[in-house]
Amino acid sequence: MKVTRFLLALAVVGMAATSASAQTISLSWDGCTGPINKAIAPATQASLYASAIGQSVPHSGYQVWLLLGAGANGPMRDAWRFDPSGCEGSSFITIDHLAPAAVVKTCPSFMQSAAGVQIKDYSYDALTGKCQAVLANGYGGGVTTVNAAQRYFLARFLFDFSFAVNGAGDPPNTCGGLDVPVCAHITRATWISLSDTAEHQFVIGQEFVTSNDAANSTGCPGATPTKSTTWGSLKNTYRN
Repeated sequence: MKVTRFLLALAVVGMAATSASAQTISLSWDGCTGPINKAIAPATQASLYASAIGQSVPHSGYQVWLLLGAGANGPMRDAWRFDPSGCEGSSFITIDHLAPAAVVKTCPSFMQSAAGVQIKDYSYDALTGKCQAVLANGYGGGVTTVNAAQRYFLARFLFDFSFAVNGAGDPPNTCGGLDVPVCAHITRATWISLSDTAEHQFVIGQEFVTSNDAANSTGCPGATPTKSTTWGSLKNTYRN
């Protein structure tokens, strides 16, 4: 992954994270204030949103890390394998850093009109059986006009389940296990202050969502343990 420009944009970012005030991040399906559980059917799409409210400080970047797991149901099934070597494949997932037209009027982009560089990634860990979704967004010029009462769009993870099926699949023709309950959980979310380039933690609001699991049988968010990740380790992870 080519991240040279992104690393340059963040060259002055401090490595030590500090506490946030009221900047609160939440997850939801279908929009910035959508449901927490979603019944996902084969041959459909599902949009997982991360949004923030309470931002009153100018900023120049942020990162959102999610971990997706099936809890006691075992490893993530082929239907959720949007990693490059997975059954679905990376061409069937879209990670947006700008608010889609459907929500932009009520939930504008956190980076507003600033120009930036992004890291976007979806991966699978065979040892844990979990998937990780990442969006990191740096915009050196920064955003100076902020409204604490406005909810802002941070990220959308758009999953295309065109080849997903319930039950056993037939890879690569079909990708099975869509009916297995899944938990998606915020494991790291920070923003960068424009004035002092310090990294601040978002306050976690709604920290998880589930799919096909209205009763939360996975015990979400316990199915996906928290991971501590700073900008420094992020850059090392994606360094060429």
